[in-house]
Amino acid sequence: MSHLRKKIFINCPFDKEYRNILNSVLFTIIYFGFEPAISETKSSSDIRINQIKKIIKNSDYSIHDLSRCRSKNNSDPPRFNMPFELGLDMGCLEYGNTKQRKKKILILEKEKYFYQKFLSDISGQDIENHNDKPLEAIEKIRDWFSVIIKKKTFESPGKIWNYYNDFNDSLIKRLQDERYKKDRVLKLPITEFIGYASKWIFEMKKIN
Repeated sequence: MSHLRKKIFINCPFDKEYRNILNSVLFTIIYFGFEPAISETKSSSDIRINQIKKIIKNSDYSIHDLSRCRSKNNSDPPRFNMPFELGLDMGCLEYGNTKQRKKKILILEKEKYFYQKFLSDISGQDIENHNDKPLEAIEKIRDWFSVIIKKKTFESPGKIWNYYNDFNDSLIKRLQDERYKKDRVLKLPITEFIGYASKWIFEMKKIN
């Protein structure tokens, strides 16, 4: 992808249950002409927190998904990586340079108002919930883009969802032709998924 594309930092879970939502988020970001910036796409030779700080510093926008800030059961501790990274980004927004202070941030969660149970300090922020459904995640991001991008018209969430499913079908077929199992789509390295999605969207927009 071109280095001229605006970058969107994605702060999200990496568990297998979330992967379909993450793929839909990545697809939507690429569809609207942005470049996803996510810590898993960076070199493992660097300390992860340093990767994250660099990405936050150099990104034009951010999407933070707080939907996994809870325990799966009583024996598992809650995960606070996502709100920690949100805090870093909010600090960049408040204390950064002129460009960084203009950054737009979208905060997502699974259930409406759940964040108030563990992060009441961000009350007053616009927070959207996706109910663990990829289509709803696409809808929230699409509507956010309709505010931050100066365009007169936007495709409906349903149309983007159809494109996403068409892409998934073509990717599954391609991977099966290469002797991968069907579930390989949800196991692809993120950089590889981004590459497939970018190429498919580019070719699709040339035709349409």
